[in-house]
Amino acid sequence: MDGATPPWFPAWCIQFSEPISDPRLTAAMLLENRNDNRWLLLGYPTAASERQLWATWLALRERVFTEKMVSNSLDGEFLRLIAGTHQMSVAFKRAGIQTGEDKAWLVRIPEWESDSEDIKLPYYDGKHDDNAFELMSWLEAELLPQRPIPTTNTLDRLEIEYEQNESLDIERLLLTNTATVDID
Repeated sequence: MDGATPPWFPAWCIQFSEPISDPRLTAAMLLENRNDNRWLLLGYPTAASERQLWATWLALRERVFTEKMVSNSLDGEFLRLIAGTHQMSVAFKRAGIQTGEDKAWLVRIPEWESDSEDIKLPYYDGKHDDNAFELMSWLEAELLPQRPIPTTNTLDRLEIEYEQNESLDIERLLLTNTATVDID
């Protein structure tokens, strides 16, 4: 994916009407009203770029086909891969929504084609927009017109160590974090 512009990943930045008082209740509201397990909430600073989200999608796809998922669900595994950990409790702490936050990412994990060697990133055609807006309504949130941007807040939240310098490549650190999450 280096150098190429990846397609838009189905992630909507949302702002809650009030800061989250209980992340478990907010997550439960999503779980109760989503139509499948491809919907999840990411803490606002953890989605940092289209490349990061697609790299996570590719890692998830690989784990599904090789039956090497740590989590019992697609949404949990996606969250775990973003967080860069084996432990689900740590994944929710790092990449999930947190008390006091007023923004998050509503994410829909795209489907993939059968296990083939020729992997193509699917282009988003808008077919899940209505469902996304319905979920935003259930979550008492509204759409914010922005896309993921890499910041040091992302690195701090995901507990990725880095040295502060002018040439800090945040996206590369995030991609490495996802790529190496299951290396023993």
